[in-house]
Amino acid sequence: MGWLAFALALGVLVGFWWRVRRDWIMPSRELQRMVQELNEGRAPRTFLIGGSPTVRGTALALEQLALREGALRARVQEGEFGVKAIVGALADGLVVADGERRIRLMNNAFRQMFGLGLDQINPTLLETVRDAAVERSLGEALRSGERRSVTIVLQRPAETERHLEVVAEPIKDAPDGLNGAVILFRDITERRRTETTRRDFVANVSHELRTPLSILRGYLETLLENPEQPPAELLRIFEVMERHSNRLNLLVDDVLSLARLEGPGMALDRTTIRPALFLRGIMRDWEKKFAAKQLEAELAAADDLPPLQADEARLQEVIYNLLDNAVKYSAAGGHITIRASSADGQLSLSVSDKGAGIPARDLPRIFERFYRADKARHHEMGGTGLGLSIVKHIVQLHGGSVEAESELGRGTTVRVHLPLAVTQT
Repeated sequence: MGWLAFALALGVLVGFWWRVRRDWIMPSRELQRMVQELNEGRAPRTFLIGGSPTVRGTALALEQLALREGALRARVQEGEFGVKAIVGALADGLVVADGERRIRLMNNAFRQMFGLGLDQINPTLLETVRDAAVERSLGEALRSGERRSVTIVLQRPAETERHLEVVAEPIKDAPDGLNGAVILFRDITERRRTETTRRDFVANVSHELRTPLSILRGYLETLLENPEQPPAELLRIFEVMERHSNRLNLLVDDVLSLARLEGPGMALDRTTIRPALFLRGIMRDWEKKFAAKQLEAELAAADDLPPLQADEARLQEVIYNLLDNAVKYSAAGGHITIRASSADGQLSLSVSDKGAGIPARDLPRIFERFYRADKARHHEMGGTGLGLSIVKHIVQLHGGSVEAESELGRGTTVRVHLPLAVTQT
């Protein structure tokens, strides 16, 4: 009887242990494995386990938590990707600074502006930019809660001077309670250069207009006050007035021509041009002007030069401007040469004279508008100072380039290079 009771008790204990192991111990180990895999960022093989209803419910609850965590992580990653994509695509430099003026975010454009490496992060904006004006602008934006802007000049070794417009936009009502600002760094160097060019152009045009207008007005006042002038004096006055009125017309024509060349709607009317034939026609047109100054003109252009696709009227304007300068600055009895040659897919046209030449310091600037190397003689020589600038614009419209070489007392050569093949843009 005692052995039977012991056997029954042992069987109950074994059955209880087996049920505990099946319903609790083994499922608990499975739950531990699931939790460990989730902590390591790995998805469990399955959330379906055996055991008691409580354990199975716990496993299903873990599955729901894992799904929500995955969805949340995907949403966060999507948001981060969107922010990085937007910030990275900005051409302007961007910095996000907190209320303590520490940098929280910067984009690649900002790094490139200030020469920062990917691992180079300075704690504050002032240490990074090293410009007190930017620091003051950020401080005012943080204190006032209003946008502030400032313009700075960025000067770095081996680089040209750059102008940056810095705009500090405060972050208002940040969800985490932190105040800060978004700072944009916009490169306005080209805009400043354009504004300077426009101001200089207006000033130069005004200066060029003032002299002939003053002379015309002075002679008109003389005639109004004393119309009974001797015939010889009247003839002299009219000749002077005609000369300066022609100068005004020439200036207006050149300004309008330059405006059209720089306009966005400028289009070239390309035709096939035979270089030698084209240049011989120009030489015939200029025979009287060469003869008036006893100049010897020479054309060096082979008949078998490859044809050029170009705007004939514009190309004629280029050669006319170059010849006008060559005649103007050549002494009586001088020599002018026009050459044409082809090499490396380009046609080269040049006009050379044996005139006074251009100082080396002035040579790089002769294609600027209104720039004259010999300012003391430009009124005596005539012209508007726009001829070579017009030449440069026409050549660039054709996809070519222009250069000049000169030596004082020995003459000047201006050379134009034009592509023989037309590139569609």
